[in-house]
Amino acid sequence: MSTSNSHPSMACQAGAGLQARDRSGLASASGWGFTARAPGLTRHSYHAKVQTPGRSLGGHARPGPGSHCRAPAAAAAATDVPPTADAQRSERTFDIPGARVRVEVVTRAPCGTQAITVATDKPGSLLLHWGVEGGAGYEGGWRLPGPGARPPRTVQYKQRALQTRFSPAADGGQAVSIELPGPEASDRLNFVIKNEGKGEWYDLNGANFQVQLRDGKGGGAAAPAGDVRPALLPADAVPNLPQELCGVWAYLAWERAGCPARSGAEADAEYDAGVAELVLLLRRGVGLDELWAVARGQVPWAQFQAALGGAVSGEDAAAGRAEGAPSPPAPAPPAPAVPEHLVGTQAYLLWEAAGKPDGADFGADARRVLREQLAAGRSVQELEHALGASPPEASQTASQTGAPPASAPAPAQTSEESGLGASRGMRSVDPLDLIKRPAAAPLLADARPGAQDSPLAPLVRAAGEDDAVCWHRTFNLGDGAQLLATVRRLGDPHAPADDSPELMVELVSDAPDALVLHWGVRARDDGAAWLPPPPGLAAGAGAGLLAGGEAAELAFEGGAAQGSVLSMDGEELPLQRARVPVPVDADLAALAFVLRSRDGSRWWRDGGGDFRVPLPTGDGGGAGEGAPDAASGNPLLQDSVARAIVEAEATPAWTLMHRFNRASDLLEQVAAGGVEDVEGSLARIYVWLRYSSIRQLTWQRNYNTQPRILGAAQERLTHTIAKVYSKTSGMSQEWARLLLTTVGRGGNAQAVRDDILHIMHRNHIPEKGGTWMEQWHQKLHNNTTPDDVPICEAYLAFLESGGDQGTYWRVLADAGVTRQRLESFDRPITVDPQFFGDRRDALLADFRAYLKVLKAVHSGADLQASASAAARIVPAAAKAPLGYALAHAGTGGSALALVEAAVEARTELAAGGALASGREALYLDLALEATARAGAERGAGAAGSAAAALIAPLLQNLALSVADNEEVCHCLKAWLALPAGLRGGGRTARDDALQATAVLDRARRAVAALSDRVVTTLGPLGAALGAAFGAEDWTVRLFAEEVVRAGPAFALSLALSAAEPGLRAAAELGAWQLVSPGAARGELVAVPSLREVQDRAFPRPTVLLAWEVTGEEEVPAGVVALLSPDAPDVLSHLAVRARNLAVLFAACHDAAPLRELEALEGRVLELDSTAAGAVTWQEADEEEVEGGGGRATPAGVAAGTKKLTRPTTPKWCGKWVLGMDEFKQGVVGAKSNNLAGLRGRLPESIQLPASVTIPFGSFEKALESRENRELAKQIRAAVSSVTPHSPGPALARCRDLVNQVAVPSALRKELEAGMRAAGIPVPQNEERWEAALCALKAVWASKYNDRAFYSCRKVGLRFDDVRMAVLCQRVVPVRYAFVIHTANPVSGDADEIYAELVIGLGEAIVSGAVPGSALAFSARKDALDAPRVLLYPSKSRALVVDDSLILRSDSNGEDLEGYAGAGLYESVTVDATRSVVADYSADDLLMDPGFRRRLMTDVCRVGLEIEQALGSAQDIEGVVGKDGAITVVQTRPQV
Repeated sequence: MSTSNSHPSMACQAGAGLQARDRSGLASASGWGFTARAPGLTRHSYHAKVQTPGRSLGGHARPGPGSHCRAPAAAAAATDVPPTADAQRSERTFDIPGARVRVEVVTRAPCGTQAITVATDKPGSLLLHWGVEGGAGYEGGWRLPGPGARPPRTVQYKQRALQTRFSPAADGGQAVSIELPGPEASDRLNFVIKNEGKGEWYDLNGANFQVQLRDGKGGGAAAPAGDVRPALLPADAVPNLPQELCGVWAYLAWERAGCPARSGAEADAEYDAGVAELVLLLRRGVGLDELWAVARGQVPWAQFQAALGGAVSGEDAAAGRAEGAPSPPAPAPPAPAVPEHLVGTQAYLLWEAAGKPDGADFGADARRVLREQLAAGRSVQELEHALGASPPEASQTASQTGAPPASAPAPAQTSEESGLGASRGMRSVDPLDLIKRPAAAPLLADARPGAQDSPLAPLVRAAGEDDAVCWHRTFNLGDGAQLLATVRRLGDPHAPADDSPELMVELVSDAPDALVLHWGVRARDDGAAWLPPPPGLAAGAGAGLLAGGEAAELAFEGGAAQGSVLSMDGEELPLQRARVPVPVDADLAALAFVLRSRDGSRWWRDGGGDFRVPLPTGDGGGAGEGAPDAASGNPLLQDSVARAIVEAEATPAWTLMHRFNRASDLLEQVAAGGVEDVEGSLARIYVWLRYSSIRQLTWQRNYNTQPRILGAAQERLTHTIAKVYSKTSGMSQEWARLLLTTVGRGGNAQAVRDDILHIMHRNHIPEKGGTWMEQWHQKLHNNTTPDDVPICEAYLAFLESGGDQGTYWRVLADAGVTRQRLESFDRPITVDPQFFGDRRDALLADFRAYLKVLKAVHSGADLQASASAAARIVPAAAKAPLGYALAHAGTGGSALALVEAAVEARTELAAGGALASGREALYLDLALEATARAGAERGAGAAGSAAAALIAPLLQNLALSVADNEEVCHCLKAWLALPAGLRGGGRTARDDALQATAVLDRARRAVAALSDRVVTTLGPLGAALGAAFGAEDWTVRLFAEEVVRAGPAFALSLALSAAEPGLRAAAELGAWQLVSPGAARGELVAVPSLREVQDRAFPRPTVLLAWEVTGEEEVPAGVVALLSPDAPDVLSHLAVRARNLAVLFAACHDAAPLRELEALEGRVLELDSTAAGAVTWQEADEEEVEGGGGRATPAGVAAGTKKLTRPTTPKWCGKWVLGMDEFKQGVVGAKSNNLAGLRGRLPESIQLPASVTIPFGSFEKALESRENRELAKQIRAAVSSVTPHSPGPALARCRDLVNQVAVPSALRKELEAGMRAAGIPVPQNEERWEAALCALKAVWASKYNDRAFYSCRKVGLRFDDVRMAVLCQRVVPVRYAFVIHTANPVSGDADEIYAELVIGLGEAIVSGAVPGSALAFSARKDALDAPRVLLYPSKSRALVVDDSLILRSDSNGEDLEGYAGAGLYESVTVDATRSVVADYSADDLLMDPGFRRRLMTDVCRVGLEIEQALGSAQDIEGVVGKDGAITVVQTRPQV
């Protein structure tokens, strides 16, 4: 293949040990997906077609096996002009749209000079884009004749081609005349024509026009048209075309054409022309091996052409078009094979060496360089060492070690077929390595070195505690110096403001320079103007007015001589102070000032503006200029940072420059440890700057800022943010990172001002007032803002559209820039842009470059600008994926591959420690995050089940972004443990799909938790600051939501939503999950959460739609059906209560039906559960509900009307503690009695725990003791104060009093003896005994919990009549816990056992405290060896406890028939239960199907054995020990 001078600029050092090489243009191998593209070309440049069968990785569809590579129709004709005596003449004509091109060639003898005329009747401004082949020193490709052979008006195009303007011809057309003297005489002329006015290229169906100038052997005239050529072979006689060869051949044609810019359609046409040419060559008898030799550069193109006698040219391909040709099969890889893991790194190095051009893809060049190095004898290991790259690791597209194999590898819909595109794979990482651990050392406010070291710190604290101080603030002066400003009321600080005769403004500083206060005032009716202080005010302060009377000056008192000395740690520190007394009736808004040194060598300002102290004087009361009423009463705005923000925004003269400098001051204060609440302060600054970035705060008011000054402020702010990021961790660090999204990097902002003027001058656009260009120029000159980016984009679109004003306004509108906003600028833009048709192309080029300047200043997270700025610090491992992301972002190619590349690059940045290096790495990280999000949002929506392929990279993307990422990392680990085919969106078996839906459920909760955290933090802050700023209502209302939608969690949620329906269908789950089946009729009421209404009594049958349910709540009275998107465990308290009350309870995993139902709020609905597990509904008649015709009985209505026999209040049996031999009805509860009844009736494999019980009446007996008599009275009073409508406070009082009860010493003594007799370890010391007795009292107190109160009230029981026995057992660390219902509670099938099992303690199932599903399974009682998994575990947490005691509630409420009293009261461990991460993906429960099946069978067998022993359906709780032994801890009749 040729390595000519067609791209000499591409010579570069490819890495240590690799020689610089010219670009040859070999297309890339099909497996990687890079698109060969010349440096500097736009995304519409020619794309080499690099494909796997049936797809194009370059962004354009190509035929796969079974299709045909077709060549387009011809458009050329050839004739010959008879030779004269001294010259040979030939002529060719070509068709172009609406015209013809005629090429005449005259070769003069004997000198051999070639005179060429290219003429056309096409009107317009035309360019001939041309080069030649052959001639002196020819090495292949296009040769550019020397200066002596170039016509007038010729320019060189990037050392790749010549461009000559057509000149008017005598016949009324246009022509270009070229004369090639003897030494320049060539074999062929290649050219295309560009219409500059229309931006169109004219060529031969995607190939170059080519004219033979001579015979190709170095002499003679052009080959005559009558050449005899061999007969063509039949189309079916030629071999198949390899797909890669097609792409390479098309690329070579594009390179020989001088690499002109091409649109996607033009690239397709060029590809078709290459295919047609190959077909022709094959039909002429050229072998595939010969073609591969040319493609690989082993045979130069010129030599190949000469050998064929010039037989191959663009128009010759017509001969191959009449008949079809065999389609290319899968690519045959050339030898030597290129190591794919090195391609990206090599491409990145080439991109760097080429000057980091936008959108350039060096994949083909990288492969060529690597292939040549391998051919030269270098090993892959040597290349890895030279490039600093690691050997390839397992990709996340492959199944992880230990993961189960794909059950059904055949894809249902590949990611490519879905529109996501092909995967490029990702370097594998251990998800748990991504977890962000808390910082080992204290940071900022935790250590607070600055606050402790500052001499002003005691004064700042004193000002905050002094009631007389009505305002104070600390200003940073730089170099560690500070200024404390306070406003103090003289006299009685508690007296009305009007009674205080005056205020004292005091300024104290620790600056080393002797300071002078240069000050004035601001009046209330003209807050924008600096006014000289009234003479009386200046005199009262001892200040003198300067000449001209514009300001007063007052020297600070300073040094030990004036007594301003503060002793800290035995050291006396000099401070300076200035005081200005202000009468209360002065009616001033603020004191305004700057500071200077006494020698006048230094001045200090507040972020580029004046310092300002608001004054609560005159009729304005206490607000002052800097304390708007909207902020004065809001507790979220009372800290020093929030006050400083609100006050700053009230400054009359204010721009982005001032805001950025003020933010820098506040952040420096945070970085110095000057605030107590670092996280809260950073969140407030983020909200402030985000309001600014979304145009809710002014960007320019009463002040003009030159671009270079704004750029300097941006530079300072962004570097300060990076410093804060490096010194924080956790949420503080997350807020710091997000701050960078609100501000551009600044940089060379002066270019904004300079370049617009250069563009205008270069294009001869006058600086004429009233024109669009001049108005924008004036705005840019005086106040450039982020609005200038969309303005430039809109103008570019205007130019590209040929001057369409609608396009201009459409682009502006999409960016939120309205005509009113343009007209509101201090330098307004009031007219529409003017179209310069004759300068369109030049303006497009100039403004595309100018847009980069604007983005570099204002758009910090622009990928191209960020990659360029961070190039020096990008780790070697990040260069390959970063190179891919740079080449493919915004191209419309594979969304999946783009997401994978961006996330992999982010991962390597984080792993390499680059993020701590400064703002450039952080900006690159943000840009890559945005790229991944954009790719996901583009691809997920229409991907359907194939969106599963996005879940792994998007989980990893989220883990890299958020501070508290442990749960996200575990979700990623669980997802990667699934079969690879499923993760790629392929078909899957039911069991694999069930596991996947569990992971999706867990991931959804993780996303929701992160979202809720942001909303909880930013919602109140956004509302408070938004109100203080006067932001538009809609932005305040949606502030937090829009932050979430702009983040990585939202992109993940899109992928989860797209993939979940298909996975649920494969898992045979459907959208609905029945918890309690049935039918109901009632009025629909929608509520945010069930907890909010659990104490309500609905007056009529109600269908309740609750958007949040935990499983701990009660079913409210009057409710006949409960619908929710949340699905608590089937055996949770709420689920059991719903079934007990015959309330229809169903969860829906699809938001659409719930939204449809919500729209029917207030109407009467009739609902029913189907045999398939779904819920149906229809509107019903109002009269049927009013008349009591509902088919289901409301919760609490039936139970309340079915009068339960009031239980007899058990009496104390006379003993404090009973052993199992003494358990009997009426003395202890059902839990104790059932355990005792199982002794000797179960197989040895089922163990029972040693137990003792504190019987009924013990609590009441304890209250009778002398030490508890007073407490007993208080408890009775608290019980009497409980009211049905608001029981919470009184019940809480009851619990508090019970926990103060003194446990009788006799009870403790008997408990110790009973435990020893039963073999239960006793507490070893007083501290342990105290803990055990506290647990006992907590169980007693649980009879007064809210849930028990509501439940008793519904069934007509008086809550205080319940008696509480307490079952005491040993609890040891266990592996699993389970709950069994021996009759299926959902279907009611008595022949089927239903069970749930979790890691850790069973409280995770029954309490509802741990969201997510347990492992749910069932088995027929006659087929226990064939259990069926219904749901896999999705719980994020497990509850564990050390070896301890547990005190279990055993109330008499659990003995009542038809009343589910179980689960209402507490069981308490002596040692605190801990919540730990549940890693099911590493547990045998999921990883070992055989183990899981055996365990499920054993658990179901336990249920059957106990049911048979006790003679009725049972509700059983048990545990599985570390050794696999099963212990039943309690059982009770199932209700």
